[in-house]
Amino acid sequence: MRPLGTAAAVLILLLAAAAPAAAHVDVLPREVAQGEAVEFTIRVPTERDLPTTAVEVEFPPQVTVFSFAEPPPGWRVRALRAGDGRFRGVRYTGGRIGVGRYADFRVLGTPFESGTATWPARQTYADGLVKPWTGPPDAGGGATAETGPEEPGPAAAIEIAAPGEPTGGLAAPGGDEGSGAAIWLGVIAIGISALAALGVGLLWSTRPARLPEEE
Repeated sequence: MRPLGTAAAVLILLLAAAAPAAAHVDVLPREVAQGEAVEFTIRVPTERDLPTTAVEVEFPPQVTVFSFAEPPPGWRVRALRAGDGRFRGVRYTGGRIGVGRYADFRVLGTPFESGTATWPARQTYADGLVKPWTGPPDAGGGATAETGPEEPGPAAAIEIAAPGEPTGGLAAPGGDEGSGAAIWLGVIAIGISALAALGVGLLWSTRPARLPEEE
């Protein structure tokens, strides 16, 4: 049975490698087309051992936000305006995002300039400390390790494609990049199939041979 135990350990390692890194405050979808109205999802996970009690997000100058969805139950939404009257950001208060939980907040906006657009955010925890997600975005859409309750972390970023350019086919919010998830699920399935075949082969190879009975 030792080979089967080894195979199980390998499977666990495969699953661990396939698990996504811890996410920070994010904005989905990560790729959009210039000039098209989009529902943006601001996804806020609680990474500390205390609930999140407030979230403030600044809108990129390349995106015009013009409407706000009802926030999750218990939360209040307050739009922040610039001097010219446009929406420059939003603040959510009154609710709680528990430890190990996340919440989605949605806004409608139209990107009007191609390139990278960052969404700086500030996340307030139950002890009053504010985590600023205002640093350079993660390279390649990865996730960096938590840097501390008050140290700046990477800001969320999206890519705005010019008219006629492909947007990469990223899934809509809620799908959470379904194409990437499908690839990982395929890799896991292949790994499980290979390990299952290995386990069966080992069982047959270690089974005592049985000679045919004499007539």
